[in-house]
Amino acid sequence: RKPEDIVNEVKTLAATGVKEVVLTGIHISSYGTDLENISLIELIEAIHEIEGIKRIRLGSLEPRIITEEFAKRIAGLEKICPHFHLSLQSGCDKTLKAMNRKYNTEEYYEGCVKLREVFENPAITTDVIVGFPGETEEDFLETRKFLEKVHFYEMHIFKYSRRKGTVADKMKEQVADTVKSERSAVLLALEKAQSLEYRKMYIGKRLEVLIEELTEIDGRSYYTGYTKNYIRVAIAADEFKDNPVNDIYECMADKLICDGVTILARCN
Repeated sequence: RKPEDIVNEVKTLAATGVKEVVLTGIHISSYGTDLENISLIELIEAIHEIEGIKRIRLGSLEPRIITEEFAKRIAGLEKICPHFHLSLQSGCDKTLKAMNRKYNTEEYYEGCVKLREVFENPAITTDVIVGFPGETEEDFLETRKFLEKVHFYEMHIFKYSRRKGTVADKMKEQVADTVKSERSAVLLALEKAQSLEYRKMYIGKRLEVLIEELTEIDGRSYYTGYTKNYIRVAIAADEFKDNPVNDIYECMADKLICDGVTILARCN
């Protein structure tokens, strides 16, 4: 899409009251390669100038786009949400090569370091596949250690699913479903622990929340929304005199609820 088309769409959304936009696509890291004189960072900077937009969130990024220059430029934009989904798939270089991924774990980790150098505690999320053909127990342990090293905010864990006609379908050493389930369970437990630890760091701190909807939790009404780093926050509905949906509020984080996935906060 031409940059002016995207900018005009965001301007139209802003005019209707939209405060947060998400830039997404199949491969947004490559935006601009088929156009002239435009790149993803330049598009982001153009959207950043649009009045009314308060937050810009990015979809899934390829690790290699996180160069020192890219990190510094987005860090200089106050509307950017410090929430980055960097595709990983495996923490084992042997498996990444088998998947035909164009990066290795060292490059991936360097990207995370660059983001953490310019943002205070950014929320880094990822996808991980377990049980890819040829993944040994040693390969899996290598992946687990790498995930522990990076320490993600959230991880989406998937078991490799065989698809006819794909290169991976023809590979030898297909991993048994029982092994996939065992490995998935290990990483799901790790994900829950890391995610809980990340959220706990914000208890007792002031947060800015963009309210999205009215919902019910344990029989009581709450307005829920998200911080810039994508932590779900709930505030008791009776704290508001008017409908707060689509407005940004500053609140104090009190405690974790909903099995640790939501922060209960108060505005007063």
